[in-house]
Amino acid sequence: MRRILSPILTAIAIVYFLLDAVFLRVLRPFLDWIGRQPIFARIGAWIARLGPYPTLILCAIPVVIFEPLKPVGVYVMATGHPLMGACVIGGAELLKVVTLERLFRASREKLLTIGWFAWCYRHVTGWLDRIRALPAWRAAVSAWDRVKSGARRLLRRIRELA
Repeated sequence: MRRILSPILTAIAIVYFLLDAVFLRVLRPFLDWIGRQPIFARIGAWIARLGPYPTLILCAIPVVIFEPLKPVGVYVMATGHPLMGACVIGGAELLKVVTLERLFRASREKLLTIGWFAWCYRHVTGWLDRIRALPAWRAAVSAWDRVKSGARRLLRRIRELA
C-alpha cells in the first residue's frame, strides 16, 4: 500500500507546495508591508506573550476558517458559476496563506518548543528540501525567475517610452 500511495501523495504535495511557493513569492512584498503596520506590531506583541499551545491554536484558526471555503468554491463552480467559484477558492487560499504565514513567522521558535511539532516540522522541512532539490522544482524556479526578469525588462521599456 505504501508503494502505491507514496508517489501519488508526493505528486499531490509537490503541486500543492509549488502553488503555495508561487503564492508566497508573489505575496512577499505585501506580507512585508503588512508586517510594518502599527496594528500588526501590536498583534505581534500580543502573540509573543502567548504560550506555545495557545499559539498553536491561534495558528489553526485560519486553516479552520478558510479551508472549508474551498469545497464551497468547488460547489459554486459546479452550479454554473466558474469565475465566482475560482474567486472563492483563490480568495480563501490567499487569506489562509497570508494569515498563517504571518502567524507562523511571528511564532515559529515558540512552536518549535512543542516536541511533536518540532519533529513534524523537521520532517516536513526535510521533505521540502528533497523536493526543492528535484530537477522539476529547480526548473520551475528557473522558469519563474525568467518570467520575473522578463516582466521587469518589459516594465523598464514601458517606463522609458512613457
